[in-house]
Amino acid sequence: MHVIIVGCGTLGAQLAGTLARERISVAVIDPDPLAFRRLRPRFPGKKVEGLGFDRAALLEAGVTRADGLAAVTNDDNTNFVVASLAREEFFVAKVVARIIDPVRAEIYRHLGVPVIAPTTWGAYRVHELLAHERLTTLFTSGNGEVKVIEFEVPPRLVGRMVRDLAVPGEISVVSLVRNGKASIPLMGTAFAEHDLVQVAVAEFAAPKLESLLD
Repeated sequence: MHVIIVGCGTLGAQLAGTLARERISVAVIDPDPLAFRRLRPRFPGKKVEGLGFDRAALLEAGVTRADGLAAVTNDDNTNFVVASLAREEFFVAKVVARIIDPVRAEIYRHLGVPVIAPTTWGAYRVHELLAHERLTTLFTSGNGEVKVIEFEVPPRLVGRMVRDLAVPGEISVVSLVRNGKASIPLMGTAFAEHDLVQVAVAEFAAPKLESLLD
């Protein structure tokens, strides 16, 4: 597998290091040669000095054989252009762009460019920690619209059934851990004391889940 990272800022360098540790072939593109100092010592990947939307730089980085590309510079327009170029001209299978402005992120997503909006995701995560401290987030989908969370069954739900917690289109119980063993519960499965429950919940339904648990 070969991945290209455009932008060797803090995020790009950390991503490059993570992929390299997994023995994935990595090429990093950045116009500033000093940016490569952020990479870990003895970084095994390729360093390409140039602009991410420069075809020559992309070709040097191996875009024709790339399985994935991440555009993570600090400029939203650059990331969008790079992502579009990688998808539409070089047909890279997996392309992701970091977009700082949440408004632009939504626009680009509607245009078919997969984006990550750290600002929006971060706001949702802080909100979770402040407003829903009992709930542990295991996985967040998109920019926080859907998340999988885990909690211990509260006393009021002991003896109640899964169907009492499920709300179609809003809250779905996906797993139950009892005595260290996980299972996919049925609607008629009864909760027991000390059960750990994982549910998928829509972001807008988080207050409803809280009310069901209280």
